[in-house]
Amino acid sequence: MIREIEALKNDFELVATGTTPPHDSKVGFIHSDTFLFSHFEYTLGKIYRVLNFNKTFLGRYPSTQSKINSLLEKVNPDMVIVHEPAYLPYFFNSSKKTKVVFNAHEYHPLEVEGDLHWTRTWGKIYTKIYQDYLPKLDLLINVNQEIADQCEKEFGVKSLVVPNASSYHTPQKEKWEFNFPLRFIHHGVPNPDRKLEVMVEAFNMLGENYQLDLMLVQNGSEYYRFLEKMIESIPNVRLIPAVSFKEIIPFISSYDLGVYSLAPISFNNQMALPNKFFEFVQARLPMVIGPSPVMQKYLENYQLGKVAKDFSAVALADSIRSLSKEDLITYRSNLEIAAKELSMEHFESELLEKIKEIN
Repeated sequence: MIREIEALKNDFELVATGTTPPHDSKVGFIHSDTFLFSHFEYTLGKIYRVLNFNKTFLGRYPSTQSKINSLLEKVNPDMVIVHEPAYLPYFFNSSKKTKVVFNAHEYHPLEVEGDLHWTRTWGKIYTKIYQDYLPKLDLLINVNQEIADQCEKEFGVKSLVVPNASSYHTPQKEKWEFNFPLRFIHHGVPNPDRKLEVMVEAFNMLGENYQLDLMLVQNGSEYYRFLEKMIESIPNVRLIPAVSFKEIIPFISSYDLGVYSLAPISFNNQMALPNKFFEFVQARLPMVIGPSPVMQKYLENYQLGKVAKDFSAVALADSIRSLSKEDLITYRSNLEIAAKELSMEHFESELLEKIKEIN
């Protein structure tokens, strides 16, 4: 949402909804508690499954519809940009008619495809919503062409592709030198589906000439504690506190390289083109990544780093070990070009033009 606000704020009057106010005080704000699904709606859904032999409720809750109607009456928008697909039906069934844009971020029908319970509930709900409402949208936005192609293949709807790119950043000019130990950074959320332990295992193999800092959101999860315990006995790997969103790129720019190996255990993991890829670019960090096809396409197109031959710790360690001074000098030079062409500013104009076109 931050990137959308930056792209649109100079041409439109914006009101954002969410759990925290936007960073720009000129943008209006309504807390999402006023319309989000409550315990009441979730309970109704469970009761429906019990009474209907585990069949998932695919309709709309009148209580939620009433809350969305009130929100639209209050704001009276010309256009609504929706980020959570579960709410799409309510904007199309409101008494207040408005243009509807859906910024999908990922392919929701397969969001947690490895969880059988999720597949039978939310998987069905999202698939039904995509079937019924994607054709009614004024604009569908996806983060990469591969997910856009999947939406067109399954639901016959084309997308505007707008990656989760970061704003152009000029790092402080410091002379970079190839010295051991090489310092790597990975940042993000400790999600067990991402199998971050593979990176930890790789650096354990690499030894003291290669250091890894994991800057993870301390969410108190069992997986975070698992990583914390795992790292205790590995001297060249650290867990460090997360910084705020706006501090990420300046902070990580002091490192030598970024690293990310994302296990392809789901469609969304396999086709990921995450924020951190673009944050590495703006921080001018060469990368070593697993062979995720979309990230690999961008990385090889601009020659920004190495791609491991598979998603194992051994393959990742081998790719890191193969880095030479000449490689890193080349990658760092190429990053100057990539930082401009893969910046949010580069994609903003297309988004703004499309929003103006349908408004």
